[in-house]
Amino acid sequence: MGLLVVEDDPVAGASRPELIRARGQLSHPRFMNTFYVRRMRITATLLRYTTPLFCGLLPLWGVATRRLDAQAVAARDSLAIAAKFSLVDATALARRQHPLLVAAGGRRLAVSGVARQEAAFPNPTLEWRRENLGSPLLRDEFVTAALPVDLYGRRIVLKRASALTASRALADSSTTARQVEFDVARAYWRTALAYALRDAATAQRQAVDTIARIESDRAKQGAVPGGSALRARLEADRARLTEAFAVAELERARGDLSRALAMPFDSVPRPSEPVRVDASDTIPALESLLALARMRRPELQSARARADEAAKRQLAERLGTLPALGVQGGSKLTSGYQTGTVAVGIAIPLFDRNGGNRERARGDVLSATGDLRAAEAAIDADVIATSRAYRALREAFDRVGDMGLSETMRDLDRRGSSVAAIAATAYREGAIPLFELLDAERVRADVRIAALRAAADVHVARLDLLRAIGLPIDSAALLPSPP
Repeated sequence: MGLLVVEDDPVAGASRPELIRARGQLSHPRFMNTFYVRRMRITATLLRYTTPLFCGLLPLWGVATRRLDAQAVAARDSLAIAAKFSLVDATALARRQHPLLVAAGGRRLAVSGVARQEAAFPNPTLEWRRENLGSPLLRDEFVTAALPVDLYGRRIVLKRASALTASRALADSSTTARQVEFDVARAYWRTALAYALRDAATAQRQAVDTIARIESDRAKQGAVPGGSALRARLEADRARLTEAFAVAELERARGDLSRALAMPFDSVPRPSEPVRVDASDTIPALESLLALARMRRPELQSARARADEAAKRQLAERLGTLPALGVQGGSKLTSGYQTGTVAVGIAIPLFDRNGGNRERARGDVLSATGDLRAAEAAIDADVIATSRAYRALREAFDRVGDMGLSETMRDLDRRGSSVAAIAATAYREGAIPLFELLDAERVRADVRIAALRAAADVHVARLDLLRAIGLPIDSAALLPSPP
């Protein structure tokens, strides 16, 4: 490898007369040619060492560019999610990143691995032995293979039990995944309701502030008594306090959604689903819902798999009381003769008759059977309660008013706004006093809050019913379509 040599500058450190002479020498053609030759050598040396480095950095530049592109795409997707953060987006986000799902998958693998290892067939034993070492006798050599024989099929029974264990672990993992999704959905609707209530409280505070300001100006002009302005100011302060309560409830709801999504608090977008009830569901008969829940609930699938697994393991432990059989075979070289060997071994259950394992298996059967019956009763009660609650809320929303009008509970907010608008017009015309206007504004706020809470309760009740009957969270109907 060459060296880069840089000669001393002839001008550096010179006095003024010497500097003038040195500049004259630098302008000489011979010196100029030497200077350019040295400059070209330096440039060539730099290119020699920097070109391989530059060529080596080109792939890294491509990787960095691709990473920047990927980060830009991820940022664009994040902005798109933040602009429209629906319930489907929230559940998909939880499926991708929630640590409880990773933990559930790890538990499933651990349980399945232990069961599969317990049901594995034992390995054969290969032995080579030489005898009569250090004696004048001829050497004896033995080559023997030993294999335990599952004469009664105990390992086969354990193999079937391990398959049931894997099914139970998968059902438990599905239960955890569904619990995470429905927790996210409940927190989503609670947060959406909190945002809507905060907006309603802000609108109410602004409306009452406007009334209080108008009344204060009129009181200063002597058009109304001072008590009227004081009453309006009290209502404005009450509305401001209600708004503060709504903001506090919003922060708590955002915390619940952050925990449900396992995301940083300030990274959770605002839910974009409107808090209203648009379409009506056809609620099937209770018998159909019960049959669907017994077929699809993962908790019930896990309990059934555990009961069957306990029965298989009880049978395996009973087979463990029978004598264990082992077979050996091989060859033997003794006194110059090659012969064969065969042996059969039996472990006689004289002292250990597998009593402890049989007792444990019997207890597991009783426990699994009881848990299965309890799960069936709990699921039936869950389906009945959630279906009746959802039916009651939907009937309340779809019920027509008692006066025979066409309005339903869906129009409650609109009707409250109409009452407030009529009262505002009448107050400007002097037809009603201030307290009636404030009462109308309060009625509009109360009706809006009641309508929002009722709509959120309908969504949560539908989620509870979907969870109770074992359907996915994004099901459009309460009964699955036939295949």
